[in-house]
Amino acid sequence: MGWSLSTLTATVPNISQPPSEIDSIIIVIKGFVSALNAKNSIEFEKYCVRAGGMSLWPPAPTTPRFCTIGTFVEHIAKVEDELDERIWDPEVKVYESGNLAAVWAPFRAKVNGVVNHVGVELFVLHKLNGKWKVTGLADSCRRPTEEEKVSLL
Repeated sequence: MGWSLSTLTATVPNISQPPSEIDSIIIVIKGFVSALNAKNSIEFEKYCVRAGGMSLWPPAPTTPRFCTIGTFVEHIAKVEDELDERIWDPEVKVYESGNLAAVWAPFRAKVNGVVNHVGVELFVLHKLNGKWKVTGLADSCRRPTEEEKVSLL
């Protein structure tokens, strides 16, 4: 069974921060992934800082790629394939001063309706002018197993 972003707030484990702060962070992550799936550069602007950094580790034999979030957004906006990325069971950590957070979550990405790669994503967020924004993202992924191709639809 695939997981949907709409279930994320119910699956956040061991929250020690006020729910409203965690909910705000999850909303940003949901928005970021939604903008990715829609390939909508305008929507990305609501959820991230374009100058932020990314390190992406595609499945072997590809080597890691490093870029700004802005460069990634521009690339995604030009992709013609249908994208469908989902995360589940996010672990949210908020620094005690309340201006830095991280979200670690497994993910799966479908390209043109087929599970293409799976792995983990690490989002780094900062609270800027009272709003959470993704300022960094790292992932590490691999090709799915035959079972994952079916179970992670």
